[in-house]
Amino acid sequence: MIKKILSTSLLIVATTTFISNTSLIGADNNALKADMQMLNAQLREIQQGFISSDKDGVEASIKTFSKHVQELLGNEKRIAEMLPKDKKTKSSEAVMSAKIIAHNVQIIQDAINNKFNQSERTRREESQRAYTYIEHACFRCHNIVRDVK
Repeated sequence: MIKKILSTSLLIVATTTFISNTSLIGADNNALKADMQMLNAQLREIQQGFISSDKDGVEASIKTFSKHVQELLGNEKRIAEMLPKDKKTKSSEAVMSAKIIAHNVQIIQDAINNKFNQSERTRREESQRAYTYIEHACFRCHNIVRDVK
């Protein structure tokens, strides 16, 4: 438990430092890359919670991830400003990915809270399926900017 707290704390500090440094550079591509790296790190925390059957860890990680997804991808104008000129029209796809993620985050949260009075196995499977849909939405968005260096 202490290892998890320490590793999460170090990850947050490293990500915050990286984002701060790339913001100083001022290049939109660097900020976009930093945002994607932060979301990826948070996604790994969720996955680790599933693998270790840490319900509280999943719940905390999914809340943080969801908040950042909405802040970073939920604003089409902000995304358009960060994308390269030849891909600015793709910003609506990022917003759609944010909506897909929000929907699947809700499925995971409902399963954690046993909102539909389902068995543990069913809730676990639905949560894991929702997690894979979240991954797909991330890849969908990532594919838009893949060639950005």
